[in-house]
Amino acid sequence: MKTAFITGASRGLGSAIAAGLAADGYCVAVNYSSGKESAQEVVKKIKCAGGKACTVKADISDNIQIDQAFKITIDTFGSLDVLVNNARLDPYKRPDDITDGEWFDRSIGVNLKGPFLCSLKALELMKIKGWGRIINISSVWAYRAAPGPMMEYAMCKAALHSLTRSLALLSAPFGITVNTIAPGMIMTEAIGERLSRERIAELSAGIPVKRAGDECEIVEAVRFALKNDYLCGETININGGSYMP
Repeated sequence: MKTAFITGASRGLGSAIAAGLAADGYCVAVNYSSGKESAQEVVKKIKCAGGKACTVKADISDNIQIDQAFKITIDTFGSLDVLVNNARLDPYKRPDDITDGEWFDRSIGVNLKGPFLCSLKALELMKIKGWGRIINISSVWAYRAAPGPMMEYAMCKAALHSLTRSLALLSAPFGITVNTIAPGMIMTEAIGERLSRERIAELSAGIPVKRAGDECEIVEAVRFALKNDYLCGETININGGSYMP
């Protein structure tokens, strides 16, 4: 039985990926930084459905906490086979009293430094077995000129694509693949909380397929990336045609 560590899995897309992989038979480490109760609820639902999961608290921008989190995962389930770098700092939840520089550092810490550090540590562990999968969750914003609140987020996601290619080159000889999934507008909890029904309808009308994506469609992409041995250093764009490279 393989083990997946999913960052930022206490809610939204991360929790959907956690549930999906648990249903596929993976042991799942549900990482969180501050949403303890939400993470516990995700684990509870997985266990009620017959799956195996545990919560793992860690700030992924901190090397020491990452080491501890991976150790807990391996001590609990015996291995670390899959890393899904899903955690993000919500660009619309910037505190009012923070400076531009402080927000930039915090954004880089979670959205880019976190995947970088987690991936390097995971590679060390995966090399021992000669197999592994690392999947970075990016965004269609990696390709777009971003409005003010989204600027730091978009920069990090664009850099994540470069990180994916570099990590893929480094890891492929060891039986480990690294890929990116770049969603467009997906109907997660955060979208529902931030946007009105009218605004969601307006944005959906501008997408060629005329709707927002569903979390399960991203989960299916994660499954594909896990199963395909020949997919390496790629970005899978799932955005309903809102961006066509």
